[in-house]
Amino acid sequence: MTDPRPTPHPPPDLIGVTGAPGNVGTPLVRELLRRGARVRVLARRPEVARQALADVAAQVEFAPLTFGERPTYARALQGLDRLFVLRPPQLSRVTRDLVPALDVALGAGVRHFALLSLQGADRLTVTPHAQLEAYLRGTGADWTFLRPGFFLQNLSTTHLPELRRGELAVPAGQGRTSFVDVRDVAEAAAVVLTEAGHAGRAYELTGPQALTYGELAEVFSGALGRPVRYTNPSPLAFFRLLRARGVPPAQILVMEAIYATARFGLAAHVSQDLPQLLGRPARTAQDFAHDLPALLQGDTP
Repeated sequence: MTDPRPTPHPPPDLIGVTGAPGNVGTPLVRELLRRGARVRVLARRPEVARQALADVAAQVEFAPLTFGERPTYARALQGLDRLFVLRPPQLSRVTRDLVPALDVALGAGVRHFALLSLQGADRLTVTPHAQLEAYLRGTGADWTFLRPGFFLQNLSTTHLPELRRGELAVPAGQGRTSFVDVRDVAEAAAVVLTEAGHAGRAYELTGPQALTYGELAEVFSGALGRPVRYTNPSPLAFFRLLRARGVPPAQILVMEAIYATARFGLAAHVSQDLPQLLGRPARTAQDFAHDLPALLQGDTP
């Protein structure tokens, strides 16, 4: 006799997300939920993450995890099938601060890691991103590397004080950068975490055009209706500027390395990986600039 009861389907994989709340982590959680995924946010302060995701918090698990604090690892990582890994910008010693957590994740059964890396990480072998890529290649687990270009949103978050003064103050010289919108990066991460066929792949995620910072300042000026000037400080002046704001030296040095790629002409490549992953064109700098007036007032577009 045939059993009339329907065969139960196993629940979807549980996906862990680091970096929420944040430029990438927050939209990634929303996109994963839109795709029907089960999500656990791993955050240093889960209550802050819950507040940032208040409208969808009932659909999300939250667990405390702080890279560098081993007692937080086991419970946060238990039961995960896939993990989105975002290196906190203030942590540059990945062997000490991140790799032990990823070791615990492997032991807990994580089968697929999606790493937010860096455009050119395959060439910039001294960066923390390249070190994490090398580690994950050697684990035996599935991995996907997302190598984005420079985030447009960095200019309205990390560099917000200068931008509010009408300045783009970064040491990028006259090199071109294929700026990318984090909303596109988050959507691409959701694709590789929820669809098959992305294991062992590295994707270069860029916008559709490569601009100098001077050209980008002109785009911002038009969107804001007031001048935005690219000041192009020296690396030393940039270091002093951010130290005066309390940014940790290690974080500034990583930023200096990223801006050096633009200064030396290494950040201009425009890739088709992002539109191929998303099935649509990537957002432009002009699309992002449309939201700038609200962003500079502290609102969400």
